[in-house]
Amino acid sequence: MSTSGVSVNPEVQRTFQRLSEGKELRYIVFKIEDREVVVEAAVTQEQLALTVDDYEDNSKQAFSRFVDDLRQRTDGFKDCRYAVFDFKFICSRVGAGNSKMDKIVFLQICPDGASIKKKMVYASSASAIKASLGTERILQFQVSDESEMSHKELLMKLTDKYGDH
Repeated sequence: MSTSGVSVNPEVQRTFQRLSEGKELRYIVFKIEDREVVVEAAVTQEQLALTVDDYEDNSKQAFSRFVDDLRQRTDGFKDCRYAVFDFKFICSRVGAGNSKMDKIVFLQICPDGASIKKKMVYASSASAIKASLGTERILQFQVSDESEMSHKELLMKLTDKYGDH
């Protein structure tokens, strides 16, 4: 349980395992409901119905649909959420050349337009969901407005971390 008194529903961890281990899901959106972090949406690659086969273009299209979904669920980025996304990208690596990679990113979305109370509850509950997900192996980002949700910006952060320097 978090310092805010918010607990994490066991379904959160089970759903995350479907994304991290089974690669069955492409992204998950979580929200706090009745003092508990719950799964709001779990979306498969098939549900995204992407029209491109190219690895990078497929990733951009999936991320665009993810952001559109978040925009709708947060009333135009005016409400808070947590989300995880299976981010696929190509990265140049020493001795391996260009490699296809996929990394899970955790997003703590607390937009500037959200109420102060909501932002405080989400901020103080973040440690509980992170502990439940075991986020030591995934990248974490805090998002305060939609501009920080750009595919290009996250791609740059991922290639900086995993690519040649």
